[in-house]
Amino acid sequence: MASGRDEMIKALKSILIPLLREKGFKGSFPHFRRILETRIDLISFFFDKYGGGFIVEIGASPANGFTIKGGPYFPPNKVNTTHHVPCIRLEPTEDQDSFRYDEEPVPPDIFTKLAYEVVSLLPKAEEWWNSDKIAQIIKKKAKQQGDINFD
Repeated sequence: MASGRDEMIKALKSILIPLLREKGFKGSFPHFRRILETRIDLISFFFDKYGGGFIVEIGASPANGFTIKGGPYFPPNKVNTTHHVPCIRLEPTEDQDSFRYDEEPVPPDIFTKLAYEVVSLLPKAEEWWNSDKIAQIIKKKAKQQGDINFD
């Protein structure tokens, strides 16, 4: 029998991931990126250590990848939200920061419902990625990093 986490991943893969692909995202679960001319949009999924829920983080990186201050460089096809990029959490409600599928009684369609809840938050993610604040942060970080030699 599949675990709740497996069922949730299955729902996200069948409902949300095709939409991300349509929007130009590449990658594989749990990290996806959309490489644009001026930045890289990021979205990642993290499941609770003990089960029952997950969070969704969105982030942004300069288009040439991301270098952690004093640390390693992550190229455009590898950078994700765990690399100290500017990011926020997509939250289902103001009171809840994670998507829960373990609250009793568990509705039979909870996995589908939660996947569609994440879909409903994609416009908020687009708004954040396209905000002037993020553009300024990415521009500043790209300037600090300078040109990265890919040879």
